[in-house]
Amino acid sequence: MSKNNRNSVNNKSKKPSKNTAFGKLMCSLVILGVVVLLFINYALPLLKKEVSHMAAEKTVDIITQNADKIAGDNQEVKKAIESMSDEDKEVVTEIIENHMDAKTAAEVMGYVNDGDKEALMKFAAENLTAEETLELINIAGKYADFTK
Repeated sequence: MSKNNRNSVNNKSKKPSKNTAFGKLMCSLVILGVVVLLFINYALPLLKKEVSHMAAEKTVDIITQNADKIAGDNQEVKKAIESMSDEDKEVVTEIIENHMDAKTAAEVMGYVNDGDKEALMKFAAENLTAEETLELINIAGKYADFTK
């Protein structure tokens, strides 16, 4: 074998094989796929829950800030909304969170901003369970006497 042939044979064996590059690419894609699946199955639901809870808290804050619009002429309702304890606000937040999605959040916030009590009451009657309605009535009863 001549010297030129030996050099060309040695150079060919130093090149990476196509199978190795393809194998690395496939391994990388499999790892990326596993990471994406883990994110979708575990992290995404946690993020959705946290975002939903934050949106519900913001809704309760806006309702508290707009107590005048919601209460209208009824000062008892305004007083009840403004003087709610943190524990009761958390209960209201959980009830809102159970029914929160983008459509209902926008709908309810529109009612609050417009001061449309009738639409809020209708929405609550259609969407809240009997237990949730009773819980809200009990909370309202703590802060205002509606029997007058």
